[in-house]
Amino acid sequence: MADKKKVDPFAHVVDSDHIEIFESLGWIIHLPRLHLFGHEFPTKFIFFMTLCAIAVAVVMIWLGRKMKSGEPPRGKLWNLFESLLFFVRDKIARPALGDKDAMVYLPYLTTLFLFIFAMNLLGMVPFMGSPTAALAVTGALAVVSFVVIHASGVLQHGGTGKYLKTFIPHLEIEGGLFMQIFSKVLKVGMAVLEYATAFIRAAVLAIRLFANMLAGHTVLFMILFFIALVSHPNYRIPIAQDWMLYPVAFFSVLLATALSLLELFIAGLQAFIFTFLTAVFIGLAKHPPH
Repeated sequence: MADKKKVDPFAHVVDSDHIEIFESLGWIIHLPRLHLFGHEFPTKFIFFMTLCAIAVAVVMIWLGRKMKSGEPPRGKLWNLFESLLFFVRDKIARPALGDKDAMVYLPYLTTLFLFIFAMNLLGMVPFMGSPTAALAVTGALAVVSFVVIHASGVLQHGGTGKYLKTFIPHLEIEGGLFMQIFSKVLKVGMAVLEYATAFIRAAVLAIRLFANMLAGHTVLFMILFFIALVSHPNYRIPIAQDWMLYPVAFFSVLLATALSLLELFIAGLQAFIFTFLTAVFIGLAKHPPH
């Protein structure tokens, strides 16, 4: 029997310098590695993100020209992309920011939603992968949103100092010396927590998207890997019997198909959640609750 090979369930969702099509046949597309600051970086996800960025740009430019003409939507593609645009406006921007600010931030929110959605869907294409299954990618998206969120707050309140003061709660506690000291300590503690929350929110954006996309694709891999566990000579487990191949393959493919349909929904849901939370945080920065 051939030697057992180590199997990494995360291998197909991590960044690399190649795209595997049929590894057993040697069909591998090698990509150049990025040299930066004396280090080498894989470029598979950079390549995929570039494809998604170009696709989103082409769609938005095409849709903008169509809508500028003033003609009613015609065709499935026009109606599809315009409905996505109105979805972001009516279900994300307006509820989180109000009618006035919604139109200001609609271009950013629409681009963010479509870019994440495209990257999520790319993971459903055979031999490719979702860049949002990498924490570095979702972290970079969160950093961009972090800058937009707090730059909006600074502009709204007329300066960095005035914006930072909005994190300090206004407490009116009457009483003696003890109560006054307690109120000041409480105010400092709450202010520190508010400042920390500004960074925690960005981390939540990154980790939520990364964890959901990584988990979904990993589960898909493991479900299909059951077939190899009962059939492939390199991975076959000792208790496997020849008759197990057909029932295991049937149920694995059936379950993977059902989960793939769920993943299509999750791809849109996670893009919606990331974009909606970004819009909510922008609204909180512009109009703090205290």
